[in-house]
Amino acid sequence: MKRITLTFILMILGSASILAQRGLNIYPFFTSEYTSNPKVTVVSLSGKQLEDRGLEKYKSISITDDTALADKLSQAVIKDGCKAVEKDVSYRGGQLYFGFYSLGGSGINRRYMLYLNRRPAGKEKSTLIYIEGNLDSASVKAMIK
Repeated sequence: MKRITLTFILMILGSASILAQRGLNIYPFFTSEYTSNPKVTVVSLSGKQLEDRGLEKYKSISITDDTALADKLSQAVIKDGCKAVEKDVSYRGGQLYFGFYSLGGSGINRRYMLYLNRRPAGKEKSTLIYIEGNLDSASVKAMIK
């Protein structure tokens, strides 16, 4: 009985990590609906390299030469950013250019979004990075630089 209970608890904890992005407007961009698009590049890291840096999850998505999809991503970031406990944003030409958002959490469940829209700089490319881990905001900013 103890083994079954322990297995059940581990399954719940594991699925919580997988589902951590659910509830965020950015979540659909990491599903096959968008990742199968040839203008979309997704990077998802896991394992020892992340753990050594205090991270549990690292996912990024870049959209190149698809204005409509990039605008959808920007709107999702802005909506999720409204719920941020800490944010640092920059607008250029009336568009969100850069955004750093701390979405709260504690311990390994701290969540961050970093967004860069290169359109105001003359390139049709937008990138979103989603991070979870036991890092404070300053550490995340330093890691990304």
